[in-house]
Amino acid sequence: MKILGNYIKNQNIAELEELIGKRIWFARTSNLGANLIEKTYTATHIQIPFFWKDVFGNEKSRNFNLSAQWTEDNETLLDYYDLKLTVTDHERSIGDFEKDVNRRIKKGLNSNINFNEFEIEQIQILSRNEIVDNEGELRYDEGILLINKDKDRILFSAELKCIDQVEFIIDPNAIEKRITELKKRKTLGNNL
Repeated sequence: MKILGNYIKNQNIAELEELIGKRIWFARTSNLGANLIEKTYTATHIQIPFFWKDVFGNEKSRNFNLSAQWTEDNETLLDYYDLKLTVTDHERSIGDFEKDVNRRIKKGLNSNINFNEFEIEQIQILSRNEIVDNEGELRYDEGILLINKDKDRILFSAELKCIDQVEFIIDPNAIEKRITELKKRKTLGNNL
């Protein structure tokens, strides 16, 4: 039986660990879609700035970037997804607000999702592990679940209905519904 899919690489997991203890309150997206019935947002790319104070009390920040790549196996015709993530430094402002905004729009980051400030205490990497019609075994990371000290959650996952889309879900019921078929593969951060 053919095994299909990829787990997030250890190097990228180490980058994810950098988010523990950091604060987030908005996400930048490209081509934002909203499904008000399922209470989900989708985009081809999501960038989440995260913030912290250094030892001198100065505000610092970096970006967490996430996208998903759809793949179909030529032999079995089974679909699977690769989560692509990076942590990057912010681009420096050139001091001209209009030029800064135009540069961001050219990169495709043309929409924002705002939410209450959220300090990340734990990150769960959620995977799909299943055998499909005795043709193939799917094994890949499909979601990243952020949890704060109050056990509020934010889910980023591959959107299964649209090619190369990422879901952003903050509604507790929508998160529960979305993760029922997924398994917790790895936990980063504090035990809650």
